[in-house]
This record gives sequence, C-alpha cells and structure tokens, in this order.
Amino acid sequence: MKSNAWIPSIQDGKWDTYFQKLYGADAVPAQRQRYVRAIRQFVQTFPEHAESQISVFSAPGRTEIGGNHTDHQHGCVLAAAIQLDVVAVVSFRTDRKLRLQSEGYPMDTIDLSRLEAQPSEQGTSAALIRGIAAKLAQNGVQPSGFDAYTTSAVLTGSGLSSSAAFEILLGTIFNEHDN
Repeated sequence: MKSNAWIPSIQDGKWDTYFQKLYGADAVPAQRQRYVRAIRQFVQTFPEHAESQISVFSAPGRTEIGGNHTDHQHGCVLAAAIQLDVVAVVSFRTDRKLRLQSEGYPMDTIDLSRLEAQPSEQGTSAALIRGIAAKLAQNGVQPSGFDAYTTSAVLTGSGLSSSAAFEILLGTIFNEHDN
C-alpha cells in the first residue's frame, strides 16, 4: 500500500483487528496514533517515499518466565512475547543500500555489499544490522536495501530483549524483501 493510503486506513479502523490481536482492545486508539505517527515520521525522514509503496512490520519484546539468563550457559529458558514491540515502516530499494532511522537515534546508513564486521561499528545498531544481513547471506537469503523508520516501545536495558526484538524485525524485513 502506498504511504499516503496507510494513514486514512488506520484512522478509519481497517487495522483495528490486528491492533486488538497484538495489543488488546483497550490499546487500539493509542496504537492507531502510534502507527500514524511512525508513517508520518517515515515520510518526513524519507520525503522521496511520500508516494511509494511501504510495508509495516512489528516484532515483540519478550520476557523470560523461567530460566532467566541460563541461556547464556546453554541452559533452557521459557520465554514469552509481550505487547511491547518495535514497529518499522519500510520502503524497499533495488540496490544494496540501507538507511534506517530509529526514533531518538542517529540514522544508520549501510552498504550491504560489504557484510564483514566493521571495527568502527562495534557496539552500534549498524553492527547489529550488518551482522543480521551477514548471517542471512550465509543461509542463502540475499539481503537487499531498504529505507526504514523504527519506533520502539521495548525499553532499552529493561530486560525485555529490545536488541533481540530489533534483530527479529530486521530478519523479517530482509526475508520479506527476499521473497
């Protein structure tokens, strides 16, 4: 769907069933506002996509019900998805360039034709992005470029796996573009 068609469809309630499944009935009005704001921020960040086809993705945070942190020692963990998530508004590109603007952070710009680790990116979102792309390439998924705006309700450092949610979001986007 084109970016200019998403906002009225959200405001008219066409996505309410999905919002209810993801967030619960009480959260629908707030999620409508959140998604509309994300799409507007996407268009503001990437004005060249004001009339482009866009896709919207969500990846949940998670909590550990049992076995907290035992996974670091190869132990078993029982985890569950939560209603806090990372949302991305995406327009796919035909080249290997990726631009990702996360709310509150500097924009990451990555050339996906270079997937080896970059020492200058250590500890950054760019390293996560490049690492996910590299692993997918090893598994036969050819990561292609996209422009994206993300907003997260998963608080960084909260123990709700904000980095994992971001990584799952990226993998889903790359996989969708590969299809």
